[in-house]
Amino acid sequence: MKKFLMYLMLILCVTSAQAKHRQHLRHGLAFIMPSRNSLVMQNQMIDQLVLVRIGDEKELAKMVEDGRLVALPNGNTVRIAPSLPLNRRFVLPMTRDFLVELASAYYAEFHLPLQVDSAIRSREVQRKLRKRNASAAPVDGETASSHETGATIDLSRNMTAKQTHWLEWRLAYYQAIGQALIEEERYCFHICVIKEIQ
Repeated sequence: MKKFLMYLMLILCVTSAQAKHRQHLRHGLAFIMPSRNSLVMQNQMIDQLVLVRIGDEKELAKMVEDGRLVALPNGNTVRIAPSLPLNRRFVLPMTRDFLVELASAYYAEFHLPLQVDSAIRSREVQRKLRKRNASAAPVDGETASSHETGATIDLSRNMTAKQTHWLEWRLAYYQAIGQALIEEERYCFHICVIKEIQ
C-alpha cells in the first residue's frame, strides 16, 4: 500500500509539472504555445537545414524564378485566403508537399479545403508587420520569424470543433515524427515544416 501511494504521488507530481510546463493540453494533445522557446526551436532547425531568409521582393522573385520557392496549391483541397497578396503565395517545395498531403487527407474526411492565411514573408514585409503588431516575431536573431524562409504556413482555424479536433490529431502526429513544428495560435495553426515528406 505504501508503494502504491508513493507511485501515485509521483504520477501526480509529474503530471502537475508537465501541465505547468506545457500549459496547453487539448484532447490529451500537447502543442507548442507561441513563445520565445518555440521561436528559438524553429530557428535552430532553420539553421540546421541551412535555409535562406528572403530579404526583399526582388530576392523573393529570384527564388521563385529559380524554382527554390513554389506556388501554393489552390483548388479543391487548399484555399488561399483572398487577403494574402499574390507575391506571398509561395513556399519551399517540402512545405508545399506537406500541405498537399495534409489537405488531401482533410478533404477526404470533410470534403472541404484547408485555408492558408499566410506563407512566405520577406524580411522587409516582416519588418513592416512588426511595426504595427508588437506580438509579431522579430526580423533577425534567434527568435526571427520562420516565415522569412518559406518553410512556414499558417492554416486558418475557422472550422468546426470536429474539424479542429481531427486537424489537431493529424498535426500532433506530424510533430511527433519530426516532420513539422506546430504552434497553436488563437486564429491559426502555425506550421514550420522541417523535413521532407517520405
